[in-house]
Amino acid sequence: MPMVIYSCQHLQEIAEVTNAMAPFMQATITLWKIWRVIYRRKMMAELVEDIYSVSTKATKQELTHLRRENNRERIMNTFYYYSVFNTGVLALIAPVLVSFIQYLRLGEFSYIVVLKATYPIELARPLNYVLIWLWSAIAIYGVIYGSVSVDSLYSWYIHNLVGNFKILQTKFVTAELIAEVSERRASIYYCLGYHQRLITMSEQLNIIYQPIVLVQFSLNALQICFLAYQIGSGDVAVVDLPFLFLFMTSVGIQLMIYCYGGQYLQNESENVAKFISQTINSTIWPIDLRKVLLFSMARAQRPCKLTGIFFDVDLRLFLWVWRTAGSYVTLLRSVDQQSS
Repeated sequence: MPMVIYSCQHLQEIAEVTNAMAPFMQATITLWKIWRVIYRRKMMAELVEDIYSVSTKATKQELTHLRRENNRERIMNTFYYYSVFNTGVLALIAPVLVSFIQYLRLGEFSYIVVLKATYPIELARPLNYVLIWLWSAIAIYGVIYGSVSVDSLYSWYIHNLVGNFKILQTKFVTAELIAEVSERRASIYYCLGYHQRLITMSEQLNIIYQPIVLVQFSLNALQICFLAYQIGSGDVAVVDLPFLFLFMTSVGIQLMIYCYGGQYLQNESENVAKFISQTINSTIWPIDLRKVLLFSMARAQRPCKLTGIFFDVDLRLFLWVWRTAGSYVTLLRSVDQQSS
């Protein structure tokens, strides 16, 4: 709220508004994520249990797919965490550092705040400045850990579902190699049931994250616009540029986690149809099983998608957000030129 009030008080100064609203939007996104997780906590717990349940039935060789996916997910989330963490460190250190340097040069402490906002207490007092700095630190890292936890959980869901889709692809191949007809039939029916469970779990994941994705991608375009405008305006202090670049990088990584995950799930769910088509023409399959496999292949050709209600979450969405942000930057510059 203090940042919104500050923005309203400086509506004629676009640089000040963009400076205040970029972190405000990230806080809004994070609060929305946390509320949705609390609201869907039972469904999320059930989905974790379902993924664990199907994963425990994999053989030792098949588990290599899950290990590989979880290692990939861990590396991605670690990189994301340190990027966001360092963004918070720069946000907190830069104002104090600039104020201290000015004190050494001019003999006067500037009391530059971390977050542009309208505060209820006087800034130009040491104790008040420390209290505001601590409040800003708590707010920033509350947003950081809230956002990273929800985004990392999304990545965990995606990579474990993808790992299970890869296990399913392997099972379709090994089913063809089974010599005993009854065992082969049982194996293929297990694969069909396995496939249906994965589709159901993907739909559950979509229900959980759909509202989160809608709000996040709608606000991220504006957030990137505000950050890009500050970097390109020339009005920003040099000491603030590393923070702004890292902030934009962190937002970009956040977007990539969702877009890459959605695209990855689509691709691997579609690949199931390719593995079925490789085995369906084999002479070992009786007519009734071929018909069943045809139905399964037709369903697999429709990929499991994550959506934001009005759009699909894939790599095209990632490009759309950056293009939209660029359009907003152009609009802001034209408004700024007219007002000046």
